[in-house]
Amino acid sequence: MPFDGRYVGNEKEFKEDAFMALESRFADRASFEEFFNSLEIPERKDEFLRVTSSYLFLVKRGDWHIAVDGYDQVIDYFTNSFKLVALFSLIESLTELKHQDFYQWLSGREKTIVFPISDKSELKGLYDEYKKSFGSIRRCVGFFEQLPNHQKEVLCQSIQIGDAPIDTIKKLAQFLYNLRSEFVHSANLVLCVNDSTTYHIGKKGLTRSKLSLDILLDAFEEGIISYFKSKT
Repeated sequence: MPFDGRYVGNEKEFKEDAFMALESRFADRASFEEFFNSLEIPERKDEFLRVTSSYLFLVKRGDWHIAVDGYDQVIDYFTNSFKLVALFSLIESLTELKHQDFYQWLSGREKTIVFPISDKSELKGLYDEYKKSFGSIRRCVGFFEQLPNHQKEVLCQSIQIGDAPIDTIKKLAQFLYNLRSEFVHSANLVLCVNDSTTYHIGKKGLTRSKLSLDILLDAFEEGIISYFKSKT
């Protein structure tokens, strides 16, 4: 039967995917079922199943494969680059607002904005207001800020810039988002998400990373649970 776009309408299949994605977050299947039922309204359950099933296939159990003679099918810095993009896409999708670009947002505010816009300062103020609702980086920072303190500590300690680890979860989220953007916009592969310690010289000096994919996925799964708990 083809998928009709409703996850709750196909709940049995997608709930299995969701449990596989987040099994380590729950003591047993009954605990998972209790959490799922606590979401109550169908729209929230639908959103939970969408995010978790996508995460299972795109990230947790998904890899980018190549078919080039003489090379491994899965190369970590290739597949991890795509996984980081997928993770942030899922985080950015956790909003009830339908995305608008800046022009659409301005056009919808004709009754409250006097056109023409007078100067760069006014334009900047409007753009800052737009980003409060539609800025991707704000949603991503908010996602990481809701993590438990021990999870924030692990993430911040995994990245050291210069002589010290990153000191706030906001800076850590921005650091990861910049990695995602460098790959999306400049095709710079994500090298610092790795099972071994890596070093990179950038604009801010030497960066040492001990950020494994397991650490990142552990944080994402905690974040998903925290996000949906906050909605109940």
